[in-house]
Amino acid sequence: MARRFPLYIDLTGRRVLVYGGGAVASRRVETLSRFGPAVTVVAPEIAPAIRSLPGVAWVEDAFRPEAMPAADLVLAATSDPEVNREIVRLCRQRGVPVNNASDQDQCDFHFPAVAVRGDVVVGVNAGGTDHGLVKRLAAAIRILLEGEL
Repeated sequence: MARRFPLYIDLTGRRVLVYGGGAVASRRVETLSRFGPAVTVVAPEIAPAIRSLPGVAWVEDAFRPEAMPAADLVLAATSDPEVNREIVRLCRQRGVPVNNASDQDQCDFHFPAVAVRGDVVVGVNAGGTDHGLVKRLAAAIRILLEGEL
């Protein structure tokens, strides 16, 4: 059985589209890539961390609504809040779940911190209210999962 993303859906082979190639996108793409989706990153500049991930496709291009491919899940993680809002608008028109990294109120789902041990997957989220607490809790859970249980 495939590992499950904390939405607890099987992402294996699902088309995940990520707009943005910076630090936020890098963290999210690295996490997602461990769950088997077909990830494509679109951004004018792609961070080396994204380029080095096996199985992740990337396209150096700005967001262009007319060129938006079909996807099962979309992450809007550009540095431009207006572009992120436009991505959300288009996804909602198409019925595609979307996460806007710059506006928690425009998210169909929240992206959790993830801790994994084998087939055990733990997601930590505070609804966008306390990123520091989420980071600390996820780190503690990772330490716990690495130990003898």
